[in-house]
Parts: sequence; C-alpha cells; structure tokens
Amino acid sequence: MKISQLQPGYTVLEHKDSGDIVHYTVVSIRQVGKMFEVTFQSVLGLASAFYPANGFIHAAA
Repeated sequence: MKISQLQPGYTVLEHKDSGDIVHYTVVSIRQVGKMFEVTFQSVLGLASAFYPANGFIHAAA
C-alpha cells in the first residue's frame, strides 16, 4: 500500500530476522511537505517515522 493511502487503525507487520513478527497500529498520518509522518503504536510504545508519499509499506485495513 502507498504511504499516502494509510489510515489510522491500519495494521503494519514487521518480520524480524529472528522470525518474530511485530504488529504496529497506525495512530496518525500527516503530510509534511513531500513526506508523510506516520505515528505507530505497538507493545514497544509509540514511534514516528517519515516516508516519501510514493513509498510502499505492507499494511492491512
């Protein structure tokens, strides 16, 4: 899914090299110039990252 199409509540999965899977929930997304700031929540807490609008990420609604 394109980063620009993400919505709060979507789930993102990260597959670690150890075989573990971390589930992240999109809390918010906002456009900052040509980038998007996405805030995620997981068991590890809250974190934000910046992505280009045309970037892709594996997400599920």
